[in-house]
Amino acid sequence: MPSKARAALVAAVLAGSATAALAQDAAAAAPQIHAHRGGTVVNGKPTYAEESLDAYRNAAKNGFVFEVDAKLTKDGVPVAIHDATVDRTTACTGEVRSFTLAALRRCKPDVLGSPGGGLRTRTVKPRGSIPTIAEVLELARLTGSAVNLEIKNVPTDPDYDATSAYANRVMDVVRASGLPRSQLLIQSFIPANLDVAKRRLPRVPTSLLTLSSGQPVIDLANDGGYTWLSPQWPVEPGFVADSHRARHRVAPYTLNDRAQVKAAGRAGVDAVITDDPLMAAGALGLRPATTLRAKLTRRGARVEVTGRLVAARRRDCKGFVRLRVLGANRTLHARKTTLARDCGYDVSVSVPRGAPARLLATIGFGGNARLLPLLVGPWPVPLELPLAVPHG
Repeated sequence: MPSKARAALVAAVLAGSATAALAQDAAAAAPQIHAHRGGTVVNGKPTYAEESLDAYRNAAKNGFVFEVDAKLTKDGVPVAIHDATVDRTTACTGEVRSFTLAALRRCKPDVLGSPGGGLRTRTVKPRGSIPTIAEVLELARLTGSAVNLEIKNVPTDPDYDATSAYANRVMDVVRASGLPRSQLLIQSFIPANLDVAKRRLPRVPTSLLTLSSGQPVIDLANDGGYTWLSPQWPVEPGFVADSHRARHRVAPYTLNDRAQVKAAGRAGVDAVITDDPLMAAGALGLRPATTLRAKLTRRGARVEVTGRLVAARRRDCKGFVRLRVLGANRTLHARKTTLARDCGYDVSVSVPRGAPARLLATIGFGGNARLLPLLVGPWPVPLELPLAVPHG
């Protein structure tokens, strides 16, 4: 792309940008569902504060991708908040960059849902706190969730840094998390931020956020070597097919009603970004399983889980259950097994010699063409005695 054309397109991308897993094993044909800012709404009901750990824990339960924004505090700590100020989502006022992390911890979210997103919200007594990006990534490590992380360094915000320092600080935390590239997608409206991500973590998937769609956007992604395109919905006719021909995947934002999600599905998008992931799942023909029953035991060097997927129909007894055993800093072992015809399962893994005494485990149903994934845990692994793992 000629430099003038590239510069013009970058300028268009910048304008207004401030307003801007468990993998679904057997449901791979359906678009991924990215929980925008954690997924604050549940079937139309405002339920979680934006980018709160509670929202991300709920997203993990059904295999939704964590969509999260990274801003920097006064002391340079990346935190999970969308705006340059804390005014819209907390009981405090002021720019994020004016607070140290310790001071920011005292800014309690006071609204459920996402004000300005077009869906219902509800004010509540201030509670909780703004998590760090490191905390969100650690939750993703423990739950096996995928993360779509935006480097929120944009010229329309007062904390914009024209150097690479902002993006590098965010990537310091991403690298330190040890989260595998297979669980990461780095997105930004600003190509320079994505270029830093590619340098710091070679082969990490990247996504170019845009306010528009069309061939110039595809050309810009081609020029930068970005994996995904994430345009504002609706997109131009033929854009998804043209992007696929150019070997880019497409994840439009922010689709908050069933008609939009259905239209995106018909267009062949690879993912949808939404404030109401459960609504989006329903629009795509997916529903939650009732529950995943599990009993976790440890016998010597083996950790075993037995249980049953509770589903409305016997024909839904299809797919895999995966047991993951986790140590302090890494997954020690993982194995999956196919559900039996009666929805039962039994899977075990060996604990490596020298593993820490304190272990955690997750049990995850991977989903199928009709059911969403469902996660149980992480829960402590017992030493020798059985432990019933409740989930409902």
